[in-house]
Amino acid sequence: MNYKLIITNAIFILLTACTQAPEETAKPTDSSIDVQPKQVPEVNDANCRFDYMKSITDKVIQQTLADDCARRSTLKPTEHKPWTLR
Repeated sequence: MNYKLIITNAIFILLTACTQAPEETAKPTDSSIDVQPKQVPEVNDANCRFDYMKSITDKVIQQTLADDCARRSTLKPTEHKPWTLR
């Protein structure tokens, strides 16, 4: 077999796969320059609903709000149980 051709094609395929641009790249535009940075909404029951989070167009703010909603404390402490070994 022609190993040089196989190796050349493999290197070509690997290089072209690594040089493709991601689908969602941030392109600099004049409209992206804001005077005030965008704020993450307050974490509460209304803002932690899935349909509200899905309506946010900025993916960074959307992910930050989802992370904060997942971290808010909704667990209640349980009463102490005395564990003994038999």
